[in-house]
Amino acid sequence: MSLRAQSSQQKSPLYSVELSNRLALAERLALDDLISSVRIDWPWTRFVLLGSKVSGLADEESDLDLLITLPCPVNDEIRRRIVHEVFEVNLTYGSNISVLIVSEEEWEKGAVSVLPIHTFIEEEGVPL
Repeated sequence: MSLRAQSSQQKSPLYSVELSNRLALAERLALDDLISSVRIDWPWTRFVLLGSKVSGLADEESDLDLLITLPCPVNDEIRRRIVHEVFEVNLTYGSNISVLIVSEEEWEKGAVSVLPIHTFIEEEGVPL
């Protein structure tokens, strides 16, 4: 059975009741599938949901903003593989997941660590 098929048969324990109420079932399944897929190759990957879905300000046009922090340097090939998986998950579930992909080192010590988005995600993001 494929990961997508397995994921669609399970309910996720990743979400608080409040966040679960803000996400459609298809969105929760899409996130579960994406997280499972990425963790096959990078088991210690960190995922943080952010944006309007977290804040409760989402409308029907809102996307799911997701920070993906990898435990290794992120090169073009890794980025392509993950973006391709995001595309497949979005097609499968009709979701609209948008990702920011960085390494742990970039997140903690690189240029992104001093950007306002870093502070916002650390304060407002929801780890999955």
